Amino acid sequence: MSTPAIATITIRVDGVDRVCDSRKAVTIGRAPEVTVFVDNPLVSRVHAVLTWQGGWVLTDRGSTNGVFVDSHRLTQPLRIDRPIQIRLGDATTGPLIALVPHAPGAGRRPTPQPPQPHVQMTMRASTQALPPVRQSRTDLPVSLPSRIPAGGLTIGRTAENSIVVDDVLASRRHARLVSTPQGLGIEDVGSVNGTFVNGARTQRAILREGDTVTIGNIDFVVDGGTLRQRARGAAESGLGLHGLGFVVEGNKQLLVDVSMSAAPGSLTAMIGPSGAGKSTLAKIIAGINRPSGGVVNFEGRNLHAEYEALRSRIGMVPQDDVLHRQLTVRQALRYAAELRLPPDTTSDDRARVIDGVLRELSLTEHADTRVDRLSGGQRKRASVALELLTSPSLLILDEPTSGLDPALDRQVMVMLRQLADAGRVVLVVTHSLTHLDMCDQVLLLAPGGKTAYCGHPKGVGAALGSSDWAEIFTRVTNDPDGVFAAYRARNPHLTPPPPPRYGPPGQPAHTSTSKQISTVVRRQFRLILADRGYLAFLVVMPFVLGVLSLVVPGKNGFTRSDPETLTEPQQIMTLLILGACFMGSALSVRDLVGERTIYQRERAVGLLPSAYLFAKIIVFCIAAFVQSIVLVGIVLAGKKAPGPGSVLPSGSLELFIDIALTACCCVMVGLLLSALARSSEQVMPLLVVTIMAQLVMCGGLIPVTGRVVLDQLSWLFPARWGFAAGASTIDLKNLQIDPSKTLPDGSTVSVAKPDSLWEHGAGIWFLDVWMLVVLGCLLAALTLARLKAKS
Repeated sequence: MSTPAIATITIRVDGVDRVCDSRKAVTIGRAPEVTVFVDNPLVSRVHAVLTWQGGWVLTDRGSTNGVFVDSHRLTQPLRIDRPIQIRLGDATTGPLIALVPHAPGAGRRPTPQPPQPHVQMTMRASTQALPPVRQSRTDLPVSLPSRIPAGGLTIGRTAENSIVVDDVLASRRHARLVSTPQGLGIEDVGSVNGTFVNGARTQRAILREGDTVTIGNIDFVVDGGTLRQRARGAAESGLGLHGLGFVVEGNKQLLVDVSMSAAPGSLTAMIGPSGAGKSTLAKIIAGINRPSGGVVNFEGRNLHAEYEALRSRIGMVPQDDVLHRQLTVRQALRYAAELRLPPDTTSDDRARVIDGVLRELSLTEHADTRVDRLSGGQRKRASVALELLTSPSLLILDEPTSGLDPALDRQVMVMLRQLADAGRVVLVVTHSLTHLDMCDQVLLLAPGGKTAYCGHPKGVGAALGSSDWAEIFTRVTNDPDGVFAAYRARNPHLTPPPPPRYGPPGQPAHTSTSKQISTVVRRQFRLILADRGYLAFLVVMPFVLGVLSLVVPGKNGFTRSDPETLTEPQQIMTLLILGACFMGSALSVRDLVGERTIYQRERAVGLLPSAYLFAKIIVFCIAAFVQSIVLVGIVLAGKKAPGPGSVLPSGSLELFIDIALTACCCVMVGLLLSALARSSEQVMPLLVVTIMAQLVMCGGLIPVTGRVVLDQLSWLFPARWGFAAGASTIDLKNLQIDPSKTLPDGSTVSVAKPDSLWEHGAGIWFLDVWMLVVLGCLLAALTLARLKAKS
């Protein structure tokens, strides 16, 4: 019986021909096990397949970016009966592949090849591949602006520019190439994210041939008097760690000589027992910490030497969700986009970016769902979505599957695999070992930050003598030095770690302060309105406090009392001040500590602490003013109003100012307590102690005047000055004179102990009010210092 004739097909990639036959399906992609390997970030692991079905048939294997024939995306199997050209990943820029089918029995028969051994994914790091610290070399010629018109060439995001930078971080008008007497120059024209030359941010610079100009996430090289987009070779792509070490407290080593490479489109899991330095390594790769030794190379550039230019290309997703749970996913992304994208980005542009991110992470159908109603896996996707707004090419996740059940764990790992397949370098710190088969490589660290294994997950058995991760972790934990020595013995070519090289860390780019304040103010109002329980508490609180103030016996209120109720004004004022202190502090005391993780991440991408705090102060002070109106209004409705104030003809209006300023000052108290608290559980004890101290120090319940130490200590409390301002307004000293107790000299006795801060006069009242303002500013300054401090 004769065997069927064997058909062949020639596949041409990058000028190299590969002849395959019909005895086995031909897979095309970026995974190491495919038949035809195409090294491009647009290409999925297994992108397409060619099969013989009486003729060659091309099928898209569910790739992320698609297969294109004649600029049309392939949606169904295509029969290849003639020579054609296809593109993978993009209709115009994707890698071009030529397919030339041959009749059965025609063409070259491929020479049988012996089985190939398994190729390990990991590319070993070598100091020979280290990129130099880029700096303007004086021995290179200045670029001649022979190709620059008189008006120069504009560079920006929109189509009207001479050089269009298709990147969300580029401003509409970002920079300008100009002709100068010295040569070709570049000027930044007020961009938010800056223009970088050889990794250093600059406003104006003369360019030399070969200089690297960075705008947003795009690198250009100066060539022939103009800019060309920089093409990176394989050696310059992706991430490379070269002998990283990290030492704290003088000589305690948290990382020792860690080396690894990760290509674009790869997913790397960093695993190991507790204390192995996984999170420390992640922070070094993200640029948050600097290594004590070694170098991090990213996209052909020294990350820590050029961190200011590269920081926008790194996305860091912390373990805790960085989303306000009261907002919908779309609302959270919209506010994040306003803070992270250039201010000249229109609302339509932001909406397109958000829609693209939602679509990539399969969150479109959940876009209008509140974050607190999402599943754990969906919330993690939403946290990742925040980072994808700026299109980072390196994504680092710290314990994304922590606390998730096995089904959600798998969903998150599938998401990470898809993110990597789109061309990013994805690193994940994890304790979950269930789905490591989805990763291209694992980096196993032993306690002390020593490498035990680095390579494909399937190779761990051959390297460590077991494929049981529980057994491997036990061995690694018990003998970290032994596994580290064994790893070095398996990799004798590893070189000593190079010395670290640092550049200026710089500050993250940020939109204007006023824009940030506006965004945070609007977000904070929406958060208050969305949290119905908290909103109900804020609405009910001044009514309850106002009604409690009416319990004070007497009907004269803030007018001259009967001898039997001389203490009525003082008691009402004490309750009003206590209510103001409680309202102001309760408004803000849980806020900063509750969103600390969110703030830290937003600050890392450009949120100014001053803008963040000022926006909070605006919102909470507005709320305190409204509550003060209700509180004072209820008291004046049930008690007699005061006479003329110390300054204003209306004592009622002046009393409202006293209470409102006290409440606003106590907003600062609450913010400071929230900034100092380490956890939400510490907030309530701090609040209770503070309110009790305010009650004692106000001087309305317990006399503090003339008592050494206690009197001076009371000056530090808003309640002291608030009570004094109120007492001055209502003329408390004269209201509490007992006419029935006349002394022999004709004078009368006052129930209240004399206090010069209670005098019914404009000078004293302004002093009391001014001290409230000074205290508020001092408390705000302390809070800002705490927010700026490293946590």
